[in-house]
Amino acid sequence: MNYGVWNNKGGVGKSFLSFTLALEHAHRHPERKILLADMCPQANLSEIILGGNGKGNANLEARLAQDKRKTIGGYFDERIASPHQVTGNETSYLIAASDYNQELPDNVYLLCGDPSLELQAQVINQIGSQTLPADAWKNVHMWLKDLINACARQLGREGTSVFIDCNPSFSAYTELAIVASDRLILPCSCDGSSARAVHNVENLVFDGSAYYGDKSFSKMCERFGMALPVIHSVVLNRSTLYNKDASKAFSAMFDEIKRTANDFYKRSPGSFVAGGPAFMVMPDNHSVAIVSSHLGKPLYAIKPGKYQVYEVNPQINPEPLNRYKEAIEGMEAVLL
Repeated sequence: MNYGVWNNKGGVGKSFLSFTLALEHAHRHPERKILLADMCPQANLSEIILGGNGKGNANLEARLAQDKRKTIGGYFDERIASPHQVTGNETSYLIAASDYNQELPDNVYLLCGDPSLELQAQVINQIGSQTLPADAWKNVHMWLKDLINACARQLGREGTSVFIDCNPSFSAYTELAIVASDRLILPCSCDGSSARAVHNVENLVFDGSAYYGDKSFSKMCERFGMALPVIHSVVLNRSTLYNKDASKAFSAMFDEIKRTANDFYKRSPGSFVAGGPAFMVMPDNHSVAIVSSHLGKPLYAIKPGKYQVYEVNPQINPEPLNRYKEAIEGMEAVLL
């Protein structure tokens, strides 16, 4: 199963949620292979996977400095030269995460992010809009799926779970990420723009024909027989909790986000998993995210105490740590 972690709003915690959820899945299912694909040009997820803010940044920069970058952007460079057929080099882009970060188990793999995705977006659009071959749009939108499928086959397709960290903008490379996803996880923050973002997801991915007719993303996918993903869950991320429940202010905003998602479900039940989306409350991670990201350390391995983050030593307290762990464990438990 391929999970895309996406919403049409920035700053909602997509990258850290991708990391914690994927690593929890890897920890609880050591018999499976976990593949993370970093489709955000900031490549924050790759930096965490490759060792954290310090070491991981150096490892990422080293990969980006290679003449033939072993990153998703490097693969897309190959596909720009060969847009309508796979290259045969797909599995050479697969990274065993534990080779770079000993904090991670040996069943975790990475397709590394690359800032060049921003530059490549225009080229992707140009190639996809060509009239010949007739399926040019489909071929281009399959680039990421081709890469993931080849890597998953090498790892063992039936035993591989994929997590794709997506950029909020619905640019060309995000379209490729959506095509490669089977399920969408939509993180939200406690504000009105997150409710609008859920509505934007409906228009951008599932029903843009009212605005752009047959040229909308959903209609183009329909034209070429490409299945759209379905929405798996809506996550209210970084919530302030009181007695294990969201505070009144957060609950009020979450109710509005739920209403927006449920109205969407009533209009288009086929856009969701059977029975509609799972709604999750993810507590504010406080210092946990800073420590985990800086050290490249999965949530399950973090214990209460002090950690060094550059020149300071933040304290991880048991109560917020356990609360966040319980929420991640609960979310991982409902993955299909």
